[in-house]
Amino acid sequence: MSEKFILDASAGYRMMWFDKQQPNTIYLDNRPECNPDVVGDFRDLKEFENDTFTLIVWDPPHEIRKKASDPNSKFIRDFGFLKPETWASDISKGARECFRVLKPMGVLIFKWNARCVKVSSILSLFPQKPLFGQITKGDEGSRKHASKTYWFCFMKISKDGSE
Repeated sequence: MSEKFILDASAGYRMMWFDKQQPNTIYLDNRPECNPDVVGDFRDLKEFENDTFTLIVWDPPHEIRKKASDPNSKFIRDFGFLKPETWASDISKGARECFRVLKPMGVLIFKWNARCVKVSSILSLFPQKPLFGQITKGDEGSRKHASKTYWFCFMKISKDGSE
């Protein structure tokens, strides 16, 4: 897999991908039922050395709950969930790990839905600020379809701005 230069750090069922078998990508998830290339945890990317990937996409679970109250819930099955007592440390560890395995001048695309946790709280857990971001809004006329999904672009730039 060393020729692959893209990492999806929480691939799930690869719903955001146009090509769900993109040949340059390693799909990682901690749920074997998603059929990832690597069964692993975004909080500890021990399978990968420092400075491995040119591009990382990371769409961690956004739902915060004590347990999967309905194990048959399609939302939880598709996206997973984070626990109230550990969500902040989980995201913080994941952000540090993504930056660790990202090459210098590499790009991290981060997706977050602010349904349970505000964007400002999430971004405070990253080692640096994003370069830019964008909100994707759903149908505001219907609460059911309203969305607060944000996309952020980070780049691993050294403190002095050099490569």
